[in-house]
Amino acid sequence: MARKIRKIEEPKPDLMRWLLTYADMITLLMLFFIILTAMSNPNKAKYEQLQQVLGSVFTGGNLTLFATRGAGGAGVLEGLTPGQNVQSKATGKNSGVGGRTMLRNQAVSTLQNLVKAGKVTVIPTENGFAISLVSDLYFGSGSAALNPDAMPVLQEVTDFLGQIANSVVVEGHTDNIPPDLKQWSSNWHLSSGRALAVLQTLQDYGIPSERLSEAAYGDTRPVQSNDTPEGRSYNRRVDIVVVDQQ
Repeated sequence: MARKIRKIEEPKPDLMRWLLTYADMITLLMLFFIILTAMSNPNKAKYEQLQQVLGSVFTGGNLTLFATRGAGGAGVLEGLTPGQNVQSKATGKNSGVGGRTMLRNQAVSTLQNLVKAGKVTVIPTENGFAISLVSDLYFGSGSAALNPDAMPVLQEVTDFLGQIANSVVVEGHTDNIPPDLKQWSSNWHLSSGRALAVLQTLQDYGIPSERLSEAAYGDTRPVQSNDTPEGRSYNRRVDIVVVDQQ
């Protein structure tokens, strides 16, 4: 008997694979034009937006606005270092760096009106992220008494912190200009007084005291140069650091 020869059909080429290359090209072009736009007319808002967009893209998140720095306010535009795990009250599961990004995105989403208004900035750190308050908006010159306009902002921040279970460290920072010695013996004392004022307000608004702690760094951890007034204004800040859960 003659044997039947079975013809093996070759797989048809995937004619849609070009879409992957096309999508990658469009994404790269978008980032390229964002960079060109920011460089063509540099200012604070565009520079921060560029940092935030690129930081989110390269950490696997959505196009959410973030600035970057190291832990505890040290350095400017330092790379992110993988740290501990975060644990949200909603899931109760350790989520690693991916969970940290999701929690950070949640902070920006919840506080988006404050972020857009320039009243807070969400900053990734090595051990979590910080909700940074530029102190010029919240305190008078050389004072640790919160301005009345600060209270609604801290209420919104408290509302977000109430949704999670992470520990919170309130960090005080100053520029390198010595304070009025009649009120404060050093920048350490001024930064501590401002951090304590914010911590007390968070506690008054409902954050349990066992979740809160305070740290004062004076002028030892600037995020910008103290050689210019604008740089010093960045360094006068209080950071509400949301610490990763182990």
